[in-house]
Amino acid sequence: MGNITLSFTVQGDSEGYVTFECPYCGSEFKLQAGEVQSDEEPVWELFCPYCGLVKEKSAFWSKDVCDKARALAENYMIEELNKAFGKMARSINRQNIIKMTYKPLKKVYVKELKNTDTTETEFQCACCNRRVKMLYCVGASKIFCPYCGVDL
Repeated sequence: MGNITLSFTVQGDSEGYVTFECPYCGSEFKLQAGEVQSDEEPVWELFCPYCGLVKEKSAFWSKDVCDKARALAENYMIEELNKAFGKMARSINRQNIIKMTYKPLKKVYVKELKNTDTTETEFQCACCNRRVKMLYCVGASKIFCPYCGVDL
């Protein structure tokens, strides 16, 4: 069996922003889906706008996105096991030597992902012109651009 690719989409909020989560500090922020997935200017790493630490883009997927990916992979595995055991049962039962029965596994629930409008403030980087939405609290010392890391 070769590599299997499972894909899904995440619906952004009314302005096209999708939620990301910092793997270091756990803070959530939103980025424009079109900017993160740009083929013209691919994004390989992101900076956390709160703590400023950098890591590969995939480390910033939100818990909901990771949970959905895990559920889709689990359902794929369940489907494959059900097919294999069904085929095995039919083959064994045709020989009339022994009788095989099996109870098919049930798939897990896969939740639809939709980002809702919230009260984050939008910031635009003067260096790279990309945008971020995040909760801005008065007295926050720094806000970092998720794309180039400069202080906004």
